[in-house]
Amino acid sequence: MSDCRKRQVEKSGSEIILRCINKAASAYKGVVEDSICDVCPVKVMMLGAKSLPIIDPEALPPCEYRVNDKTCMVTGLGITKEICNGCVAETKTHTASLPDKLINYASSVRRWVASGRPVRSDERVAEIFRDHCSGCKMYDEEKRACKSCGCAVNNSSVPLANKLKMATESCPLNQFEAESV
Repeated sequence: MSDCRKRQVEKSGSEIILRCINKAASAYKGVVEDSICDVCPVKVMMLGAKSLPIIDPEALPPCEYRVNDKTCMVTGLGITKEICNGCVAETKTHTASLPDKLINYASSVRRWVASGRPVRSDERVAEIFRDHCSGCKMYDEEKRACKSCGCAVNNSSVPLANKLKMATESCPLNQFEAESV
């Protein structure tokens, strides 16, 4: 039996039903068996993707969310033929919920303060915003925020109002990295 934490056990008399509670999975709310769970990105992530096979990127369907043909920006997992491009469209455009936004912001501020409040130069902030954020599908122009993590991203030079100004922060979709502090 699978040990997935995203599998709910339901008992009805003597019958046991296993249901997927991973909102990002195509089997969400459905009855699942080990064969379905064994290829789920959440299960793979739990077990660790330490021994992923080397895959020829030409053998995979095109996907704009692959980074360096090794990592999926949606799941953060290494790419395998079993899971690549198996995600549902909603997963690729998932927006952070209010609790996620609060947790992400608090984590960002905590990391930044713990590192001594290092900041990027205004020029570097403008470059990251121009080259990565402003043209990204996950950028919300109206809210001036990233839909993926919920953090404010803009040209502001105030760190608490702009994740890009905090040198400790990186893009949740791997578009830019944290600066070495």
